[in-house]
Amino acid sequence: MRSLMKLVVLLVCVQRGEGRRLRSLIDQTQESASPDEDRRDGAAAPLPARSRRSASPDAPCGLRSVLLQVRHLGLGYDSDESVLFKYCGGACPHVRSNHDLALANLLLGGVLPGEPRHGAPCCRPTHHEDMAFLDNAHRWHKVEKLSAAGCSCVG
Repeated sequence: MRSLMKLVVLLVCVQRGEGRRLRSLIDQTQESASPDEDRRDGAAAPLPARSRRSASPDAPCGLRSVLLQVRHLGLGYDSDESVLFKYCGGACPHVRSNHDLALANLLLGGVLPGEPRHGAPCCRPTHHEDMAFLDNAHRWHKVEKLSAAGCSCVG
């Protein structure tokens, strides 16, 4: 359950472009996975996450990747296999159009139903790719649309 929460925090950081918080989360994961640590559950120590491309928080929106074990994806698969998980991260320019300004005013004035949106564009996948891996019971699994294949700023 803790791994799932870390994955959720990781994805939120990626979506918001919070590189510093993401880096501290990765560092915490690496520190807590020391090799001499006593494992009560008999599982192998987790493989530290390694980013293939380290980008500053102000880097433009783009495809990033991290090498990690399938079990750390939080999808319930018992697998020690390492995969290259691709995700979108980076900053998106905040350019507000006349439509954005008018919509915000109408929502704030109560003319239109709904809650005011923040309207800041975020870096999101434009398309995904499937991922296949072998679990610890030697069965193949294919998870559709798991890894990002392209990114763009979506507002």
